[in-house]
Formats: sequence, C-alpha cells, structure tokens
Amino acid sequence: MNNKKQQAQAFLGLALLGGLMVAAGSAQAGAFMTPTTNAAGWGRAFGGGSLFKDDPSSAYNNPAAMAFIDKNISQFTLNYANIDIKYKGAAYDYSGRPTSSTTLDPDTFEPLYTERTGNGGQAGFEAWVPTGFLVMPINERLNFGLSQVVPMGARTSYDDDWKGRDFAVDTKIETVAITGSLSFKVTDDFSIGGGAILQHTSGFLSRNVDLYAAAAQSTDLGNIPFAAGQGFSLMRVKVDNTSLGWFAGIAWQVTPQDRLGLNYHAKIKNKLEGRYNLYADPASRAIMTTPVIDGKTLVELAYPGLTLNPDGANATSRLDIPANASLDWVHEFTDRLAVGVSATWTDWSSFKALTLKSNGNNIVSIPYRYKDAWQISVGGDYRMTDDLTLRTGVSFDQTPTPDATRDPSIPDGDRTFVSLGFGYKVRAVPGLSIDGAYSHQFVETVKLRTENVDRLGGATLDGKSKARGDVVSASLTYEF
Repeated sequence: MNNKKQQAQAFLGLALLGGLMVAAGSAQAGAFMTPTTNAAGWGRAFGGGSLFKDDPSSAYNNPAAMAFIDKNISQFTLNYANIDIKYKGAAYDYSGRPTSSTTLDPDTFEPLYTERTGNGGQAGFEAWVPTGFLVMPINERLNFGLSQVVPMGARTSYDDDWKGRDFAVDTKIETVAITGSLSFKVTDDFSIGGGAILQHTSGFLSRNVDLYAAAAQSTDLGNIPFAAGQGFSLMRVKVDNTSLGWFAGIAWQVTPQDRLGLNYHAKIKNKLEGRYNLYADPASRAIMTTPVIDGKTLVELAYPGLTLNPDGANATSRLDIPANASLDWVHEFTDRLAVGVSATWTDWSSFKALTLKSNGNNIVSIPYRYKDAWQISVGGDYRMTDDLTLRTGVSFDQTPTPDATRDPSIPDGDRTFVSLGFGYKVRAVPGLSIDGAYSHQFVETVKLRTENVDRLGGATLDGKSKARGDVVSASLTYEF
C-alpha cells in the first residue's frame, strides 16, 4: 500500500473515531464503573482482557499489548444496554412513621397527609454506548494507539413522589474520554506501554429534601418535633468537569502459546462544578427565606452556617475515579482454541463520601464508605472455520457497596456476566470483520436498609432492590 493511501485511511480512521464522542448512557459494571471493551471482549465476558491476537482495545486497556499488532487496525463498537431496577419495601420518616406528603384541602385549606406508597416504578434505563479504537505501527518496535471510551457511568430514575424520594429521584453519572498511547517492544517477547486520558465527566441528581424533618432533628433547635413530609423541596444538582489521567502496562509472550499482561490505570482526581436548584412549595420556601430569630431563617438556626438559596447557587463536588489494575493471561491450546483469564482490582476504598458544597460550605455529605472490589473473568475463542469464530465467557464482579450505606441512587450488588459472541471475516471486503455479543447480568438481590443523614430529613428505607441487565454489542473492524 502506498504511503499516501495509508495516510488517508489513517486520517479517515481518526476522524471517524472523533465522531464517536457522544455517549447516551452506560453498560454498568460494579458501582459506577463501566467495561471499556469491544464486542469480542463482551463475548468473552472480559476474560483475557486485551491480550488476544490483534485486539485494538489494548490501546486503552493495556497499551503494551499493542506492540504485538503488526498492522493498522481501526474498530468501532456500539453497545446497547437494557438495565432493569426495581425496589420493593417500606420507607419511614425520622419519627418512625410511614413516609407521607402534605397537601392542602381545596375546600378547607387544611393540611391533608397522604401516605406515599409507590415503590418508584421501573428505575432502570436503556442506553446506546459507542466506543472506538485505533492502533497504528510506527516502526518494528513502536506502536501508537487512540481510543474513545466511557469508563464511568450510572443511571437510575424513580417516580417523583415515590416513598423513597428523600433518598433518590434521578441520578446520572457519565464520563466520556479520549486517550492516546504508545507501546515499545523491548525484546521480541516483552513490551511496555503507557498513555494519557482526557475525560469529561457530567453528573446529575435530584432528591427531595424534607426541610421540616431536618429541622426537627437539630439539637440547636432543641429537637422540636416538626411533622415530616410537609410540602416538597426538590433539589436538583448538575455538575461537570474535564480532567487528565494516565495508564500503563506490560505484556510478555512467555511461550509461543502463553501471553501475560499487567496494566494499571491511575486514580483521577475529579472536582465537579456546576449549580444546584431547589423547587419548593411556598411553606418550604418560607423556612429557607423568612427570618425567624436574629435575622436567621429556620434552616440557618437548625444548622448554623448552612444557607440554602431556593433560587439556586453554585455547587461543587468530588467524584474521583478510583485506580484499578488487571492481571491477564491468554493460553492458545491449539491454533483454533484460546482461553483467557483476568483478575481486576479496583481501589474503591478511596471513595468515602459524596459531598456537595456551595460557596465553600457543606450543604450535605452522604457517606458511602466503599470497599475494594475484585472482578474475575474467564472466556475464550473457538475458530470454527477460517472465517467464523465463536466466543463465550463468564465473569463475577464484586460490589464495593456495604449494606449499611447502599441507597437507591446506585443500588449495586454482586453480579455475574454470562456472555456469548461471534466474529466473522467478510471475505468480500478484505480486512473487514464483524463481531457481535450478547451478555446477561445476573445481579444479586440486595437489601436497602439505610438511614438518611439529618440534613436530608433522616428518613429510613427497609426493603430490597432487584436488578438485571442485558447488553448487546456489535463491532466493525478494519485492518489496513
């Protein structure tokens, strides 16, 4: 192939990769991390990572493995995720009574209390998630890689007036990233690699703040027994940020049949900035704006130093992306059968709490106290013919969420992925291949027995969350 044609095709691959920088959701893994792989990886349930032959997803997952790719490869993947989440159980206000809402009788204007009985409806989501990878050899020892991935994402959406609205209504977390990486073949059998990641994180959440219940629990006010559930005060927070990170790896062709890889993705500090808004009924708005004693509102008296602006204000929060490391192994039993095993550790214990600040003051801090977690995966390829490859795999993904701090915004549990997939070389178009995969997630039914912090009203949930998920993935790969 002449250099001008090769350069043109490379430029086209880069342009198409850049055009994928739009994502509509996430195919969720543990907590709010998401798999960063292609259809072949989904078909193997992530077993072996990116160590299988000519896998361009190594551009992000383990850049050292790019060194064993001796051709230009561009790949584009579209994942469809359908996640089903349902809650069933009870909810109580700070005084132990079933949660209720207050409305006014249209005839007498007297307050009417109605117990909130809804379980929130279908809190899951559907999403389309694109990813792309490009690997280009520079010379016999140096390769360049480019990728677009969605390394973090979560989505839940409950009915506005469900019994657990003081814990969650809408939650969305999503990171879209582009990366550049290099690999260097130190010897014919050993390589190193590294890369940089530029990512944009956006977050959105809404939940009701029971201001009267919060005031009732204030020792500064002497624990006045205000009634819970009066009116509504829906807080909506929207924040985003762009941040930088790095990753690195090594790959070793131990024998002609065995390849080992180790990769590390460093923790990325992520300070999100944006705005919060409060949508409150007149009574709730009044206790945020009407002075009661010494020019201070009821909210300021209940929590000294806390000022809530019902018209909204700036908001900041930290949502650091934890470090993770993977050890991968691929063994080729024959020229048709290969099996891969992976173990991935994620430093979730670095995520202690989600704190919302405004003008330097803490509005609320929600403890999560995540624990480190492991994912173990086994999967493989069987080449039926020179053109058709079949894949399967299974993966166990441990939740980092303790029972005591699990809430309905991310009702995470241990999950098991069971996957099937295929790859097909399109002989009519030299260099073109198609991959497809289907993965089902069996998610542990988890307990939601948690208590809200005082500033959010101190309500409690006592129930269970049941979830399941399906992911369909399709990739187009072109070698040139």
